[in-house]
Amino acid sequence: MIASIAGRISRKAEDFIVLEQGGIGFQIEMPPGLIACLPPAGQEVTIHTHLHVRENEMALYGFSNEEQKKLFILVQSVSGVGPKLALQVVGTLSPDAFALAILQSDVDRLTQVRGIGKKGAARMILELTDKLKKSGIQIPQATELVGSLSVTPAAGMAGEAVAALMVLGYSNAEALEAVKLAGSREEDCLEDLLRRALSRMAIV
Repeated sequence: MIASIAGRISRKAEDFIVLEQGGIGFQIEMPPGLIACLPPAGQEVTIHTHLHVRENEMALYGFSNEEQKKLFILVQSVSGVGPKLALQVVGTLSPDAFALAILQSDVDRLTQVRGIGKKGAARMILELTDKLKKSGIQIPQATELVGSLSVTPAAGMAGEAVAALMVLGYSNAEALEAVKLAGSREEDCLEDLLRRALSRMAIV
């Protein structure tokens, strides 16, 4: 695994750079926004990297810091998400903003990323709410979930419930309101919370 490369930028393109080190030029794919923030060609820089290997493909992806690299790796754990889409996420949202969007079940924020629709955003929320805590990404502490769902130990389950309701076809606002009205109890499992939230939907 190539964790990072320190060298001289010999070329800056729109979506990749060539970094020279020890007589070797490494082509590193990066989001355009990160490339724009790099020093001009000819300057020395350290790029945090992730080597992606497939059966017939090998590519080196680069980031400004470890947090961005962790986000890139985390996003690819979602079913159907590959490195190209993961790179779009890193180029559009900071690790903090992405973590906040997952915790808040903020579909609108996630769909700002090109290539992510509402169903894809709901799937990300559902699959990453628990994984986020183990990813090493800095999670915002003092925040509130949209719809006044506070970030408490039960917030992760609330986020999963919201995502599950959205997968069933309810809007973000409808799902948030139903989960809020259902309330969270210390003894709850996800199925209990979903059952109450669905019953609230029926009442409304």
